[in-house]
Amino acid sequence: MGLLFQPRRMLTATTTAPHASLTAEEMLDRAAVFGAALEAVLLGDASQFNDVFTDDVEFVSPHLVVASLTAVQSAFGVPEDSLSEVELVITSLDAVGPKVLAEWLLEATFSRALLFDDDLLIEPTGGRVQLRGASVAEFRGSRIAAFRHYFDDSQLLDELPGVPDQLRWMSARPR
Repeated sequence: MGLLFQPRRMLTATTTAPHASLTAEEMLDRAAVFGAALEAVLLGDASQFNDVFTDDVEFVSPHLVVASLTAVQSAFGVPEDSLSEVELVITSLDAVGPKVLAEWLLEATFSRALLFDDDLLIEPTGGRVQLRGASVAEFRGSRIAAFRHYFDDSQLLDELPGVPDQLRWMSARPR
């Protein structure tokens, strides 16, 4: 399963060293690497991780904190398959020194059953779901040495029927 809907886990973490200034071409290359990494992370496609992350990548998200490429690959397992027709749009992208920062929107169809936290089966609705988030990548050379990923996956569950209230985020929207 991909990064979404995972139980929280934590392993040890390390820090990265500061980097020198980059050319405009290097910034464009980093934006492309960042986009590939973001897509791979959101879809749970660990096959691309060797190309975009360093061996000692420090990865932090709401469900996972690890400090190696091997640990990230282990945690992801197989790609997320409860969502189809996935569209990922980076709505804002900035580069500051060795960091690339972005806000993004994921839209998808909830097309297959989802096993949430290993104990709740949520049947598919065929409806569209959305998830907004932000991610920060710190580069070492041409690969990402630290990746911080912020989102609330309960947003995906918010409009689905049959999801227990305790899994829904309290919002002002009527149900």
